Amino acid sequence: MALPIQAAPKYNLTLPITNKKVSYRPFLVKEQRSLLLARESESTTDVFEAVCDMISSVTNGKVDAMKLPVADLEYLFLQIRAKSVGETADVSLACTEKECSGFGQASIDLNSVEVDVSGLEDNRVELSETLIVEMQAPTTATALKMEGLDEAESIKPMLRSCMTRIFDEDSVYELSEYRDSEIDDFIESMTVSQFEKISDWFTNLPTLKHDVEYTCGVCKTRCSRTLEGLNSFF
Repeated sequence: MALPIQAAPKYNLTLPITNKKVSYRPFLVKEQRSLLLARESESTTDVFEAVCDMISSVTNGKVDAMKLPVADLEYLFLQIRAKSVGETADVSLACTEKECSGFGQASIDLNSVEVDVSGLEDNRVELSETLIVEMQAPTTATALKMEGLDEAESIKPMLRSCMTRIFDEDSVYELSEYRDSEIDDFIESMTVSQFEKISDWFTNLPTLKHDVEYTCGVCKTRCSRTLEGLNSFF
């Protein structure tokens, strides 16, 4: 007689950036083991790849996490984690006093952690009265490609991945139809002020973040921090 295998419950959510509806189950012991091994490696690439593999498993292969905007991936991971191992997370945080090496403990209600999309930028950046660039949020795959590159090396590949169309007075240019070298020529033709507009768009992209307060166990200072990104909640 075969041993009984439990059926995992199903949950549904809507991703904050793409508004994609996702159905998922909690992760299982074997999937949690893979996540723990990735965390122990202290490699950002290992962590993201393990999270992407887990998301594929718990969504029955229907979500390709590599194609999700990073904020959607982070939010989805947090919701899966909450349903799998509990809706609170205890984290140890360093004291904010410069001369103190102590730590404090904070308990986070994972259901209260949100991606703030209230200031979500228009995906079209007006470079001039006659020139507009349409953008898309960087995906997880794009973020991983940039891992280990310095800022100067990452600028062009990041922009090539995130710029989708260019509009001028006469035409719409689908950038998927152009060679990397041609897109690079366009990037290099921008003025400094135009490039700053693109940079501001990236700066204002929504991220997963949460403000926490805690007390240092050594100096008893009341501290506050903003946790941001996947590793803060992993």
